[in-house]
Amino acid sequence: MNITFEKWHGNGNDFAIINSIENKIKLNKSFIKKTSNRNKGIGFDQLIHIGLPSKHDHDFFIRFYNSDGSEAGMCLNGVRCAARYIWNNNLFPIRQVKIQTKRKNLICSPKDKNNVSVLVDSPEEMQVPALEHKKIKKVMNDDFFLSYIGNNHLCVQKKSIDKVNLEDLYEKLESILKKYECNLSIFKKNKGLIQIRTYENGTGETLSCGSAALCVAAKFLEGHKNLIKISSISGKLEFRIHEDAILMSGPADFIYKGNINE
Repeated sequence: MNITFEKWHGNGNDFAIINSIENKIKLNKSFIKKTSNRNKGIGFDQLIHIGLPSKHDHDFFIRFYNSDGSEAGMCLNGVRCAARYIWNNNLFPIRQVKIQTKRKNLICSPKDKNNVSVLVDSPEEMQVPALEHKKIKKVMNDDFFLSYIGNNHLCVQKKSIDKVNLEDLYEKLESILKKYECNLSIFKKNKGLIQIRTYENGTGETLSCGSAALCVAAKFLEGHKNLIKISSISGKLEFRIHEDAILMSGPADFIYKGNINE
């Protein structure tokens, strides 16, 4: 089967997007792993599958698949790219679009030519047993918190993040992080900017992770700041409090269009 896809990225976090609305496309793990390969396939952090919603009060249902074939519950960089894909391909008018995901419902709005705003509920605290919490504390030896925003995040505050071997840090807690499908982020707070790096479960270190950035931003927005800027390896995201939720704004950029055989 010949499948049409588009390649997009949000701050370097890259995606292959497939439209399954008219022609129902069923994905399997081997196809996703094969096409995610950066030497022999398309190459991407995640594959985004766009379909019709199961709820009548939403416009689209989107699923996210990691490069190892596992399914992710949420991807905020990906949902911005999916929204622009929907508008660019005339699947929906260029206005607010309601998107249903596996674990969260989101509202996306066009901000300007390349930027999209996403309204999302504030993160919840992720609960783990006391023994596992104690092990995390021992390995990290830094202040940390655990958050849930459709996927799980362990966020660790450090004085410096540039020279940290993030893969090595992930491997020290791999049994716990994989058990809870949890991403690992380290961040450093400067005066007006927070720097972050993220190792995503099922993918590895990415150039940006929107949901990790939101979890960190939420901690500092609690201090009644009007705006938090988060800088990843490949770009910045902005976060604001909007009523009882958080409004994230950031870029979504088209790269190219192509076809691949299943």
